[in-house]
Amino acid sequence: MKKVICIIILFYNLLYSQNYPKDFTSPLLIPTSLSANYAELRKNHFHSGLDMRTQQRTGLKVVASQDGYVSRINISAYGYGKTIYIDHPNGYTTVYAHLSELAEKIEDWARKEQYKKQSYSVDFYLKSVKLPVKKGEVIALSGNTGSSGGPHLHFEIRDTKTEEVLNPFLFGLDIPDNIKPQINGIWIYPLRETVNRDKRKIDVVEGGTYTVTGEVGFGVKAYDKQNASNNLNGIYSIKTYVNEKLISTFKADKHDFDEARFINATIDYPEQISKNSWIYRTYLLPGNTLQMYEQEINKGIVEIIPGETYKVKIIVGDYAGNTTTRNFTMKGIDDEQVCYEYANRYYVYFSKSYSFSEEGISVKFDKGSFYEDFLFNYKKIGSNQYQIHNSSVPIHKKYRMTLTPDWNDLDKSKAEKYVIVRRSNFGLSKKEYLDTTYKNGVYTAKPQDFGIFSLVLDESLPTVSCPALTKNKKVNKQLSFIIKDTGSGINTYDVFIDGKWILAEYEYKQNKLFIPDLKKEGIESGMHQVEVIVTDKTGNKQVYTNDFEKL
Repeated sequence: MKKVICIIILFYNLLYSQNYPKDFTSPLLIPTSLSANYAELRKNHFHSGLDMRTQQRTGLKVVASQDGYVSRINISAYGYGKTIYIDHPNGYTTVYAHLSELAEKIEDWARKEQYKKQSYSVDFYLKSVKLPVKKGEVIALSGNTGSSGGPHLHFEIRDTKTEEVLNPFLFGLDIPDNIKPQINGIWIYPLRETVNRDKRKIDVVEGGTYTVTGEVGFGVKAYDKQNASNNLNGIYSIKTYVNEKLISTFKADKHDFDEARFINATIDYPEQISKNSWIYRTYLLPGNTLQMYEQEINKGIVEIIPGETYKVKIIVGDYAGNTTTRNFTMKGIDDEQVCYEYANRYYVYFSKSYSFSEEGISVKFDKGSFYEDFLFNYKKIGSNQYQIHNSSVPIHKKYRMTLTPDWNDLDKSKAEKYVIVRRSNFGLSKKEYLDTTYKNGVYTAKPQDFGIFSLVLDESLPTVSCPALTKNKKVNKQLSFIIKDTGSGINTYDVFIDGKWILAEYEYKQNKLFIPDLKKEGIESGMHQVEVIVTDKTGNKQVYTNDFEKL
């Protein structure tokens, strides 16, 4: 009977593993080499696809991975840059990002939308328009647009209906890989009481023995490599066994975009923002519902019984089946019970909403904003300056903040020019200008992190320059401008030639606003006048005008 059951289970697992079609092909016509893989750990999100190398250059042909039709075109100076989405009859959508150019029939639709909205950034759907493509058809050229850190192609596969992001390796895009993942560290986390009589996490060595009390969880720092690539990429799976019993599984098969910030509960967040060190938790924080976890026992947390011995085995694997294993032992001991007092009126429960208002500042957190309970700290540290808890605690959702200013230290006649600025008070102290609105004497913003908040006056104008026209009034094909802002950041940019709005591309990494081909935009040979208007997020505006001769 047991044999029959095992055969049924094996058949079911095999059937389930074959649910995804395996005939998707690489979108590049060169051997596949990855600079990043699916679910790799990134700031505030999991990497949602594969980053394919393009031989350190732009302009390689990008082809459709399957038959289908173009369903969406998204062009932005940030994020994915120039992006094409293709829906396929089998229920999946492929995404091709950071492109430099779109195929002519696709670009025509993009340009129509850009001129219609007089905006370089557009995001629109073509559901009612059939723009078919064939498997292997060239749809674009690879590039480095948007927030790309270098030339490459970002490639994704999504469930068309649910928009869940899926691991492309599930679709036959596996690449040669016989290299085992590497484990750079394992830690025991004392969640209640101690490890080796210490309340801090303890790093372990292979075969080591450690005394523990209360409840503990584990952390793993690990990376993966593929053949023909020296990059340290993300891992596919982590399995945790205690006394040969599987208690926790992390497996990177799919996730939803709404789950992206669960990465901050999946990793040791304070370790990441203070040391840029990425440690996976093998256990769940109470508010973490990321579907990549399968926690078979007690959410991966081990409850320690004095006198008991716990043999721990952690196996890190890649999609190709290569694994690396680490073993250590824990021994339960008696220790003094730690007593936690929660009488503080600022105690926050992860499962409830929370509001706070005092001394001119008000914050409101929705239910599900946090991953665990904690004591909330607040301090006014100066006029119009507030410390809201600690940046070492991650927040899942944006929250509403309002500031009612003390005008004794501000210039009320310039009220519209003030911005709420956040600085981290843990790890690197970065300055972040928040999108701020001012109405009826109150400033409002929606941060997504704790830190120190203050009102800062932004009167600095954006700057616009054109090196080519400074040296010579004659241009041939391309016209480029350098635009910068030292305050709240660039909000809008428009180029007019002879009074007509002209499509210009914005490359923020180089502070570059440019028209790639003047003739393509209808600018013929002869004398012309160009006007560039740039505004920042507080409404400061810079206008640049000049004459030039198109050769």
